[in-house]
Amino acid sequence: MHRIVKKTLWMIVFCLIVLPFTACAGKTVPQQTGKEPAVQEKTAAAPAEAPSAKKTKTHLLGGLSPDDALAYMKRTPDLVIVEVNAPEWKLKEGFSGALWIPYTEMAERYAEIPEGRPVLLHCGGGIVSKDAYKTLQEKRPDIPELGYIAGAPPVHAYNEWKKAR
Repeated sequence: MHRIVKKTLWMIVFCLIVLPFTACAGKTVPQQTGKEPAVQEKTAAAPAEAPSAKKTKTHLLGGLSPDDALAYMKRTPDLVIVEVNAPEWKLKEGFSGALWIPYTEMAERYAEIPEGRPVLLHCGGGIVSKDAYKTLQEKRPDIPELGYIAGAPPVHAYNEWKKAR
């Protein structure tokens, strides 16, 4: 009997310690290996409340590694960068000129993102930006290119590059 109780306790401890860290294990973040990100095309009719009501082709960039994202940011004119962290996780020093729309508010505030410009989403580690990415796929088919940073955002490197320009 003592052996069964001991095993049961160990299983409970294991579940309490290990399982919370594997909550996102089923979610995969697509990584790009080449210089150019893979592009998926999605044709969608804009919902009535979207800024653009015409059919468009959105290039879905998916999750970009921090290095690929930095290269994309440097070569993409008129890029709109959106931080999607919740208020308690908002970066103290973010990307220069970035918008801030928490992922929890994206479904209500997506219209604040300018029309017809490429958009790159980021959070602190690439987790919640994927949720905002999915929301914008549905709500904003007028965005010509849409992606998110799948990892820690290269804030300092981008801001230094932008300042030197």
